[in-house]
Amino acid sequence: MTSDLAFKTTTLENWNDIHQLARHGWIYRGQRVADWPLQTSFDRIADRESLKSDQRVAVEAEFMREFRRSYHQYAAVARQPDTPLEWLSIMQHHGAPTRLLDFTYSIYVAAYFALEYADTACAVWAVNGPWTLQESVRLFRRSSKRKTDIDRMLRMFTENDEPAIRRLFFEPPHVHLVSPVNPFRLNERLRTQKGVFLCPGTPQRPVIDNLAALSDWRNGDHILKIVIPAKLRREAIQHLNTMNINNTSLFPGLDGFARSLGVFHISFNPVNWRPAAPRSPSRRT
Repeated sequence: MTSDLAFKTTTLENWNDIHQLARHGWIYRGQRVADWPLQTSFDRIADRESLKSDQRVAVEAEFMREFRRSYHQYAAVARQPDTPLEWLSIMQHHGAPTRLLDFTYSIYVAAYFALEYADTACAVWAVNGPWTLQESVRLFRRSSKRKTDIDRMLRMFTENDEPAIRRLFFEPPHVHLVSPVNPFRLNERLRTQKGVFLCPGTPQRPVIDNLAALSDWRNGDHILKIVIPAKLRREAIQHLNTMNINNTSLFPGLDGFARSLGVFHISFNPVNWRPAAPRSPSRRT
């Protein structure tokens, strides 16, 4: 395994430095602990159970099969997904272990997820999206995958391209790589969070091994780990809240609002907040 890969790292000296790291086309992932590696929920299950590469493929298929068989019992929708990528995105949404890694096109959304419950230094991972796509196309072209399917990756994605994605990412021969992908149908969370998935070309190996298959991955122009010191948390959360980046906006509904109260509230900053004066009891005349 290559879980000990060393990536280029930068540490924010002050919160405003993050604006210089917002780059067009890049995708970002926030992690609550700076030392945590890039790892999918499926990777963690596979490590815990000591699954070998062929077992990982079989277990992923079985997870998807079980989810599809039971989905109708819980989902109050008439339409069911009909592609592996959309099934995986829904599984990810509901907390099932998948090979997908959550990213966002917004560095600020990623920073919020990193800072939300952090009590030590946290991190935002920044990945050059166009580079991963071009590298994935290069590696696919070295394999026996269909050229017409590979060419579809370089154009605007439509629902007619879903079969190509299935053949490239979910049918053998599997190719070690990672690429930003989304199903054609976006769920509410993907839309509100500007979400995108980083998807390994194969579940046979961890996402970090797939990432290492891309050339020049050590180059800071392609992958950068941004460390946010704990001392910047309060200021950063306050700034993000003024940008309307909080649980209320990222998780629409009562649950998101309720969660937001424990992350940021004006009463956490006593310098700029004064409680309302108590009302005097009324007197009867």
